Amino acid sequence: MQLGPHIAVLTGFAQRHLSGDAEGDKLINLKLEHSIQVLDTARHIIAGETITGRTADICLLAALYHDTGRFPQFARYQTFNDRESVNHARLGVLTLRSMTLPDGLSGEEWRIVRFAVAQHNAKTVRPTLPARLLHPVMVVRDADKLDIFRVLLDHFGENKKNPLVAMGLEDTSVQYSDEVYQAVLQGRTGDYRHMRFANDFKLLLAGWLHELHYPTTLAMAVEQRFPDRIFAMLPDDEPLRRLKDSVMSSIRYKF
Repeated sequence: MQLGPHIAVLTGFAQRHLSGDAEGDKLINLKLEHSIQVLDTARHIIAGETITGRTADICLLAALYHDTGRFPQFARYQTFNDRESVNHARLGVLTLRSMTLPDGLSGEEWRIVRFAVAQHNAKTVRPTLPARLLHPVMVVRDADKLDIFRVLLDHFGENKKNPLVAMGLEDTSVQYSDEVYQAVLQGRTGDYRHMRFANDFKLLLAGWLHELHYPTTLAMAVEQRFPDRIFAMLPDDEPLRRLKDSVMSSIRYKF
């Protein structure tokens, strides 16, 4: 399958949402870059997990289009915070239905792409997904998380931060929410509703390390030192040292 026409369609769609405002356009371009990076990461996961044929094609398209809803979301609401605007995955599904997309997929295959887009930001995924849906959903979720690690860790490492990237959370050096900490310590997904501080977002990322579905994805995360970088940016206190030991032990066990 030729991905070039699809990349051109998404690029053109994103660029139609540029407004001329330098800061806003920077964020639109950041989401476009993220979409391309998630596609590239999905390629590596697909190769590492030996996913082939039409399933691989569907995984790649779902990865490319997964954040289509981000562009109209930001244009309408000037935020990427779903709680303050709209679920960007659902908006992405509606947007894809209205777009003129390149030929080459059947109606059923496009439905699977849209299903993966709808599920990419879900807190949990139904464990009984049928085989035709499993790889598209999980490849996109893993690839998305891996690039969010990159984007946010680079962002938190900058001196001048854009509050919209981290959803306007209070950026303090030591504070974090116990609800988010306890969820991650217990191996559960942290809840966005409980996030108050930038450190909560870092804790959420630490929890995502538990959730990476494919060994290939986990190996890529370790190779890029994401676990070490996450905990280096969190306070050095006893509860977080205990959490780091737990997460690192889990990673070693999976290897």
